[in-house]
Amino acid sequence: MRRFFMKRGAIVLLFLIFSNGLLGQKLIEKKLISPGIRSVQVDTANCFEVELQNSASEELTVEASIEGEYSKDLLVKISEEGTTLKVSAGFQPNFRNPNDKLSAHKVVSIALIVRIPQFRQVKVYGTNSNITVSGNYKALSVTLDDGRCILNNVGYDTAVTTASGDILVYSEAGIVDALSKFGTVKDTRIPPGDNRYLLRTTSGNVTISKTDKL
Repeated sequence: MRRFFMKRGAIVLLFLIFSNGLLGQKLIEKKLISPGIRSVQVDTANCFEVELQNSASEELTVEASIEGEYSKDLLVKISEEGTTLKVSAGFQPNFRNPNDKLSAHKVVSIALIVRIPQFRQVKVYGTNSNITVSGNYKALSVTLDDGRCILNNVGYDTAVTTASGDILVYSEAGIVDALSKFGTVKDTRIPPGDNRYLLRTTSGNVTISKTDKL
C-alpha cells in the first residue's frame, strides 16, 4: 500500500493503492477536498460500470476496482480545470499492448464508485458503460451509447441521452419528459414534484416507476 499526499490550492489528495498480483486485481481510492469546485465531469469510456452517489461532506471520493491481465497498467485520473474536476480511468500514457491482435480493453474490467458533494453540476459521458446514480445534484447530464442508465431518487434537474441504452427512473415525484424514437416508454405517472427528468433515447426503452424516498 502506498500513500501520497498532495496539496494544490485548497485541494488535498489521498491516494491509496491495493494490489493482488495473483488475481490481477487492483483497488484504487482517491479523495479530494476542494470547496471551490462547482462541477464534476466523469469520462466513463473505459469503464463497464459506474456508480454516482452523494458524499456526506465537501470531499470527492473515487473508488476503482480494476481487474484483468493489464490491471497494473491502468490508472484513475483526477484533474482540475478552474472550478471543474475531471475524472477518468484508462491506461498509463506509456502503455503498449503486447498483443496487437487483441484489444487490451477486452481483457480488463474497470468499475468506479464516485461520491460527489451535493448540489454540484455533474456531467457523465461514455459509450457502453452501465451508470447508476443516486443523490441530489444542481444539474446532472448523462450521455451514453448502448450503456444503461438507472436513476434512483435523483434530484433535481436531470437529462439523460442514449443511443440504444435503456433508461430506468425510480422517483417519488417529479416532472418527466421522456421520448424513445424506436423503443418504448413505460410511465407509471409519478406524482408531480420538484425533480425534473428529460429522457431521450434512439432505440432504447424508458421506464419510469414510483418509489418511496430512500
